Amino acid sequence: MADHSPDALADHQATRPEPDIDPRLLRAFLAVAQEGHFGRGADSLRVAQSALSRQVQQLERLLGVALLTRTSRGAHLTPAGRLVVPHAENAVAQNRRLVRIARSAAKGRYEMTTLRISAPLPSPPGGLLAEAVRHFRSTHPDVQVSVAGLDDREIAAALRDGRVDAALTWGGDLGADHSQVLLDESASALLGQHHVWVGALEMPLSALADEPILFPVRERGHCWEALHEMAAAAQVRLTPLPTAPSAVPDLVAAGLGVSVVPMSFRFGGYSDVAFVPLPGLHHRMSVVWHGEDQPAVVADFVASCRAAARGLSTSHPDIWQLPVPSAAGR
Repeated sequence: MADHSPDALADHQATRPEPDIDPRLLRAFLAVAQEGHFGRGADSLRVAQSALSRQVQQLERLLGVALLTRTSRGAHLTPAGRLVVPHAENAVAQNRRLVRIARSAAKGRYEMTTLRISAPLPSPPGGLLAEAVRHFRSTHPDVQVSVAGLDDREIAAALRDGRVDAALTWGGDLGADHSQVLLDESASALLGQHHVWVGALEMPLSALADEPILFPVRERGHCWEALHEMAAAAQVRLTPLPTAPSAVPDLVAAGLGVSVVPMSFRFGGYSDVAFVPLPGLHHRMSVVWHGEDQPAVVADFVASCRAAARGLSTSHPDIWQLPVPSAAGR
């Protein structure tokens, strides 16, 4: 008679060969995990909900554990599901890297020919992005550089799945494997040319209390948090109006409000606006990247970022300062 005891079943599972997991099943599971709903997960992958549900069930059978709890209102990760998510993300990302490498090899390209980076856009001439790319291209003239502007919350996923190789970002490591703090940059109020504070040497934070603050709250979450924390400490109440980064200068020039920007934006050639320093407020720029198996050019780009940071802190110490050694990243 067959032994169906828990110990016997565990022994049987332990001796079974490990299943090969189709990346499509992992993508189906991750879509539901991210959306918290089978219908929305199916929409994000552009597949039928019934097909998505079957794929998730197949993955659960292969793994021998429930990953999601289904309810009338959606789906929630089980404890096992929460453990599986980061490994599933890494497996999907590795699969995409494998495909890219193989396709490049099929075309005779055995070295990285395009470095894909993300950076806060718009980026002023002569700023960290421009100087880092200039330095990198001086030593890698055959490598093209592609720049994308991603929101703070998009960067970690873009690094994992290989859409970008490295990212310049305001703030912390964003879930990346590696990060390096580069610079602290002073901040300015961005004002219309007829604003009462135009021409002042400095503008107190309290002066922002009576103004609509045109700010990319979603796209530049770390910058907004720094501004909000400083205002809260000074008991200054701010009124943010979420605004796309590229639209901020034009809307400020039109008199619809004011903004707070990195001081290097004064190099951007914007018309009908003025920059007035906000004492005590700084934004921190870091470079982040993912994984140990990155091509050497990624490490070279990080080195170019460090070189650009040193150069900017020397040429414009009123704008950029190197971080103190204890905060120099990991």
